[in-house]
Amino acid sequence: MTRFSLNEVNHTLLKYINSWRHTRGYGVHSPLAFKIVKECVRPDSRYGFYSDAFLDFEYHEDRKSLKNARLAIRLINLLRPSRIWYPNGDKRLCTALKMSFPSIHLSTQKECPKNVNFIISSGCRDIKGMWEKMDGSDECTMLIFSKIKEEEPLGMGKTPSMILYGRNFTIMIRRVGMERICYTL
Repeated sequence: MTRFSLNEVNHTLLKYINSWRHTRGYGVHSPLAFKIVKECVRPDSRYGFYSDAFLDFEYHEDRKSLKNARLAIRLINLLRPSRIWYPNGDKRLCTALKMSFPSIHLSTQKECPKNVNFIISSGCRDIKGMWEKMDGSDECTMLIFSKIKEEEPLGMGKTPSMILYGRNFTIMIRRVGMERICYTL
């Protein structure tokens, strides 16, 4: 039988309480992080996007991919990047992105195009290499549809200013003048 000390139990309990509060936006002190949590990760059901009906139809049997697609569209709507790179992207999500944001340039080619300021990664590929493709840009975002290790972003070229770790996603953002913050949702 394993025995736990009172400090271990208190530390674990405090960790779960803080992560629950962060998933609802409470305890998140950065205004940008709070907007991402309230409008993208846990949005009110008061509004929708034109592509929501299309996504519901396309992902009717795959709820996890539907949730990821909605997160990507809401995040892009909030941050308004000009050039998105989604290597080997899901064609259904690419169609929804083109429908929702016709003025944004979307690239699905294998090699990273120039002047990219938003990357969508489906899974843990070469995240460090993909992030370094954006080193010329001061403001950039990367949405990864998996949770990465918390030590991984520290070894990158220009490290992210803000990292949001979700259960099945990671959002890394670099902004000029933003202090380094990290939240586990």
